[in-house]
Amino acid sequence: MMFLLPFIAKGAVLTDSTTWVKQFMRKVIEVQKLNRVQNFESDAYLKSNLILENIPKTILGKKIQIRSNLKNRQLIWLYETSSKLYSDKNLGFKELVKATKTYGKYPSWDFKSPAQLQVNFADDLVKFEALSDKSFISPLEKNAFKDYNFYLIEKDSFTAKINVVPKHKYAPTFTGNITINIKNYALKDVDLKTTGTKGIDFIDTLQVLQTYKDFKPTHTVLNYNGDFLRFIFTGKSEAIFNNFKTGVNPDSLKTFGKNEIVKDDSSAYHSNKLVKDRSIFLTLQERLSYAYEDSLNQFRKDEIESDSLSGLSKKVRLFPLFFSDLVWKSKSKKNLILFDPIFPAFFYNTVEGAGLSYGVNFLSFSKDGKYWSIKPRVRYGLSNNELNSDVSLSWLYKPKSRGLVNFSAGSTYRDLNPNGTIGTLQNTLNTLFFEQNFMKLYRKEYLSMGIGRELVGNFYLSIGTEISRNYAANNTRDYAFRNIRDRGFSSNNPIAPNFGDKIFPNYTAFFINSSLIYTLRQPYILKDGVKIYKLPLGPRFIVNYRKGVNGIFHSESNYNYLEGEIQHEKLDMGLWGYGSYSVSAGKFLDAKTVYFPEWRHFSGNSALVFNPGLKSFHLLDFYTYSTSRFFMEAHFEHNFNQKFSARIPVIRKLKLEELLGGGYLTQPDRGDYFEAYIGLRRWAFRADYAWSFDKFGLLNQGFRISFAF
Repeated sequence: MMFLLPFIAKGAVLTDSTTWVKQFMRKVIEVQKLNRVQNFESDAYLKSNLILENIPKTILGKKIQIRSNLKNRQLIWLYETSSKLYSDKNLGFKELVKATKTYGKYPSWDFKSPAQLQVNFADDLVKFEALSDKSFISPLEKNAFKDYNFYLIEKDSFTAKINVVPKHKYAPTFTGNITINIKNYALKDVDLKTTGTKGIDFIDTLQVLQTYKDFKPTHTVLNYNGDFLRFIFTGKSEAIFNNFKTGVNPDSLKTFGKNEIVKDDSSAYHSNKLVKDRSIFLTLQERLSYAYEDSLNQFRKDEIESDSLSGLSKKVRLFPLFFSDLVWKSKSKKNLILFDPIFPAFFYNTVEGAGLSYGVNFLSFSKDGKYWSIKPRVRYGLSNNELNSDVSLSWLYKPKSRGLVNFSAGSTYRDLNPNGTIGTLQNTLNTLFFEQNFMKLYRKEYLSMGIGRELVGNFYLSIGTEISRNYAANNTRDYAFRNIRDRGFSSNNPIAPNFGDKIFPNYTAFFINSSLIYTLRQPYILKDGVKIYKLPLGPRFIVNYRKGVNGIFHSESNYNYLEGEIQHEKLDMGLWGYGSYSVSAGKFLDAKTVYFPEWRHFSGNSALVFNPGLKSFHLLDFYTYSTSRFFMEAHFEHNFNQKFSARIPVIRKLKLEELLGGGYLTQPDRGDYFEAYIGLRRWAFRADYAWSFDKFGLLNQGFRISFAF
């Protein structure tokens, strides 16, 4: 089908331009869809940088420039890569990295792959995944006239320049110009913008500049600027694609695993190849920054000492150690010592009283991606006057297959609910300030070991075993900062909280366990032989089995337990955000002796602050729904990603993500339990309002909050 396009001289009055543009754009959209997905190979070059334009003089009364080396107009991050890019209709993009060079510290939102800049506006929805999870409506979306107005700016015999104007101010749309080839209706150039008010965190403005050839982007530039806590920054990511070949050589694809999307190894970290492939000139600031880092790396290389303590950095500051980990590393960066922060190591509970739990982690890395870790920990309670200690060891022996060996042994106090009822610090605050001892503990002397690795395909198998001597504990301390009327500490028995009886007799347990996980469409990056997994595009299937073995090592446990689960995180739903779900069921088979620590427990909550994980309940009691028989559990959560909040004038500036979710649990002794909630999230902060129900109606309701630092 051919369109008759009237010739209109540049600068003439276009009385029929509105009608012409509508007809023209409909044809453009139709042709774009037909040519969107293509098989091709190309060379690709990417350069990304981040510049700190302006810093605040003070934060919380502290002068920034005195406490850091930050300056205005400072280059924070520079990244270059040269690669071979393959596009397959069925497999998507695959990238072979040829050369890479970096400067500075990698920000969490930057683009590191040229494939991320193969943004094609022929798609209905466009994403900039390094910046946001949000989808944006393309001006060439199949129903584009519902969201955009198009105006002809200029036209000649070869091209037409169209002005794109969104119909809805705060919809996730773009504004700007697109230039189209009149002969074949192909995109030629794109100059579009969107703003942070439309749903991108930290970003005030994002500009997309593109050049197309044969329906494919050959040059993409993303310019963005933003403000975080009064730190003003600008960023730029630019990719050039050339030497296109139609079709993909099958032999090239055979070098990649089925779900492998990027192949990158240490041989790419040489600048000689990158200098040859560099398609964009470096600025003076970038050249000087590279020169500084190269000289600094050479100095460090010359200064590397043996892997003894004399080769470790010795700058120890007491203040950071109080509130955060202290990292002590060798100059070769192959050995690390991580000291736990001091302040969170202190605790208070009604079983041990005031106490300290402190650990130090020793790590060693090798060039082939293998590492080992040893972490000893000591725990002492003043009230029960007990010293416990344990040690854990991990060895990643086969990085490409995630082959991992774990070993741990010692004695400690553990939560009766292994899913973790409440954080240690939170339990301390609730105990001292609100006279609520939510966490129930028992003492455990144990030795455990396990091994896991990836099998063929996307199967991951782990096998483990544990022998333990378990002791029920009683409260030894009832002190609180204040005495609250009609409230008092409960016993350490969550099933009979008003009585002091022990929840189980002291006993020995020996069990073996195994877990098989299969993930559909699990993309990964292969870097130096180590798989770095991305978010799965399909669901994950999990089968767990555990057997309590009676008689061996005087074990009293005697049962078989089987559980199955299916889960999927961040299921993309376009403009409606994304959803996550989990469904699981389990049963104790031939259960003759199962003591409470080995029951099936669930992630509940009775405090104001809750765990925002998908499988966590907001209002479920920590322990009373635990079972030694069978259960079925389901959860779902949908994040609308500012679908509605962006329409409210005052709220939209806060960029709040709307949440809707629920949970279900059934077990034979307690029956059905339902939960529903709505919430708002911003960065690491979240506030929900939840309702819980059983077969008799409403059980509980209330606000819950969470935060992560």
